[in-house]
Amino acid sequence: MSNTLDLIMAEHGGGAAASPTHSDFRSDDAVFERCQKYVDKMPAAISGENGSAKTFHVACVALKGFELTTSQTMEILKEFNGRCDPPWSDYELQHKIDDAAKASGGSGYLRNTKPERYESVAMPIHPVPTAKPLQEKKSSGREITPTRTTLRAAVDRSIEHSATGKQNLIDLGIPELNRAIGGGAEFGEMIMIAARPSHGKSAIALQIVATLTKNGIECAIFSEEMNALTLGKRVLQFVTDTSEHLWRSNQDKLHSDVDGHFQERAECHVIEGCRTSEKVADEVRALAKTGVRAVVVDYVQLLSSKGNRYETVTENSVQLRKACSETGVLMIVLAQMSRGIEARDSPTPKTSDLRESGQLEQDADVLLFLVWPWKMDPTKEKYGYMIYVQKNRNRELVTHLVKCTFDPSRQRIEGLVESFDWADKL
Repeated sequence: MSNTLDLIMAEHGGGAAASPTHSDFRSDDAVFERCQKYVDKMPAAISGENGSAKTFHVACVALKGFELTTSQTMEILKEFNGRCDPPWSDYELQHKIDDAAKASGGSGYLRNTKPERYESVAMPIHPVPTAKPLQEKKSSGREITPTRTTLRAAVDRSIEHSATGKQNLIDLGIPELNRAIGGGAEFGEMIMIAARPSHGKSAIALQIVATLTKNGIECAIFSEEMNALTLGKRVLQFVTDTSEHLWRSNQDKLHSDVDGHFQERAECHVIEGCRTSEKVADEVRALAKTGVRAVVVDYVQLLSSKGNRYETVTENSVQLRKACSETGVLMIVLAQMSRGIEARDSPTPKTSDLRESGQLEQDADVLLFLVWPWKMDPTKEKYGYMIYVQKNRNRELVTHLVKCTFDPSRQRIEGLVESFDWADKL
């Protein structure tokens, strides 16, 4: 957006704004009210439509153009945020304000301008800042700025959320799972997905990512277990119906299937070699500033830290939870289950099956256990698969068990309306 006014006029057809109600045209209240009306005419930030740049320019208009204070600018951005899809977190809005404060160009160009003269204002161009490469981020020295509100304001926001929250729930790609957790997930939540090795943790995570990117949500995968080439193979299995043993002789078909899959999708970044939860958390904060709204961590017990295994996994969970809460991303954390489930007659998981630390259960908003019975008992139905929902902090837990099918050759998990005999007998 090279000229904010051009976008305003193109979107809304122009027209002078009404005169402010304050008698003193230059008073802070009058300027704030004019800024509100100006921003009301600016196009909303929509995912996939350069929403980050639009939000940055709203911050520039308020902070630079009308010379509002940073707290007034945050108030303007929060009002604007109500029209954004998906809405930004407070952390992301503060980042836009910080960038606007550093922007080059003049200021005050709209502060004392009458609304009918907006069209004649020479609007400076505030270039959208380019994100620094992720490797330049440092893990130390971050300044933490606490936020304050009142309990009444929190209750009022809860009332508003009850009216609109369902509309903003995030599709996870399995309708039966969405229903089980009250309609879907929310930004700012941590979803913990636990399973034994080779029980489909990465498969369901990649399937969720496929749904998110299709819906315009930019993602990132922190892969400590598989390298990018292996992840690529998993996605290729999901994308194409060509059997793996025929890939070499069907290269054109594979490229065609992949082109079709990635057409009009948001980007998904693959990050390898972080090794520590602190580094992952720093990278999440950096990615959130560039527009990433959802991340997958595969998997939490592979990240190292100081102390014994209990202390390490506890610290990993705390670090990831903090980054999730600060940035407002949807965080999907994969975890390894203990062998305890294999020694029991029933495959029903327990929260104690989470390996090494109870902190994982405590920090998760949604806790899912994956069970592929055939892996533990070859006499079971090979394609039968179950997702157990053990926790759903922020919404109604509609059902504890989601019955599915799993096709390992395609890395696909699908919910079932019809039940399996082996599931009914548990």
